[in-house]
Amino acid sequence: MTTIGIDLEQFVRDPYATGIQRVLHQLAMNWPNEMAVAEFVVPVGDRFGLLNSAQATELLAIAFTPREAEVDLRDHVNDYLLNTVTTTVPLGDLLSIYDAWLLPEVSYLPRVFERLDVFHRCMRTTMIGYDTLPQTHPANYRFVPGSAVWVSEYFRWLSTIESVVCISEYAQTSILDRLRRDRTLATTVARPGGDHLAIRAGNPPADGEPTRFVRVGTMEARKNPQEILAGFRAARAAGANAELVFVGRASSSDDAINDDIRLAIRQGLPVTWIEHAADEQVHDIINGGSAFLSIGIEGYGIPVLEAIRLGTPVLYDGIQPAGDLMAGRGAQRVVAGGVDELAQMFTQYSEPGALAGLQADLAPGAVPTWAEFARGVVAAARPL
Repeated sequence: MTTIGIDLEQFVRDPYATGIQRVLHQLAMNWPNEMAVAEFVVPVGDRFGLLNSAQATELLAIAFTPREAEVDLRDHVNDYLLNTVTTTVPLGDLLSIYDAWLLPEVSYLPRVFERLDVFHRCMRTTMIGYDTLPQTHPANYRFVPGSAVWVSEYFRWLSTIESVVCISEYAQTSILDRLRRDRTLATTVARPGGDHLAIRAGNPPADGEPTRFVRVGTMEARKNPQEILAGFRAARAAGANAELVFVGRASSSDDAINDDIRLAIRQGLPVTWIEHAADEQVHDIINGGSAFLSIGIEGYGIPVLEAIRLGTPVLYDGIQPAGDLMAGRGAQRVVAGGVDELAQMFTQYSEPGALAGLQADLAPGAVPTWAEFARGVVAAARPL
């Protein structure tokens, strides 16, 4: 039986809840043991601890567990490892344990690349490819001084490693075209799932109630939060009976985005911004919305699938692989490339009954599954 080592150092050093960590958590939870054995490798000093898929699932779930905002997740992660890891081994022993090596995260850590280089010389090595957004949208990124060489190293590996399994066809094309990855190298696609959420009934607005539009994700420019807000402001001024809810962390690259949203709230516009919501709170907010917005550029878009599972139809525009995947099954592409078009969208879908057709088309059972995703990753990672 093939044994695959999976590098979790990036998560251990910097744990937080994003789409990438969702992918890791569900990969561990849905690992197909009949295809290959998984061992998740974590740093313990200068040695390495080995976790099975069940232990890795518990470790990765820490990022999605409700907590006080000021609590450092690294403390929880370190406590878990201290109480769970019973055996550690040196790097040399890892080489004798595994038949293949997988780097499942975006990482700019030198030790991760040094280790990847060692394994690359000895066995099949694979990375999960998310996107190349620093190349396509550099304004969204502010790297720590001195880190540029390691950012470059990450993308060098993504362009040259033996196997890359991408989260979408868009990510695949971006990696092939932007990084000029050799097209003779294995570059496959495995779509992340949405079935980690139980199916819920939707909550369309009752007569006279405002239509509640929900948007989830960090406040970065590529996700158009300012344009969404400006369009909403214009629609409200024209009489639209609507509310807007932002859920996600503040922009780390453009304070003007954050300032615009806070100003709208101070001015009394029916806008809510929740920055540090735990998983269940996010799910309740989506389920309580009338429509879910996904406007701008996503490497994939797991929240689109989550919204459909939670009974909330999706309005999307831009590069949205998950939206296109679910078009006609609860997702509707709209014209929302500018403020005027967004204002028209808010006005149109705030009309009574405007979302009824989309609500009726919801197909939560049609979202991709995590089991399918995990099998695609293993197929790409195990030796041929």
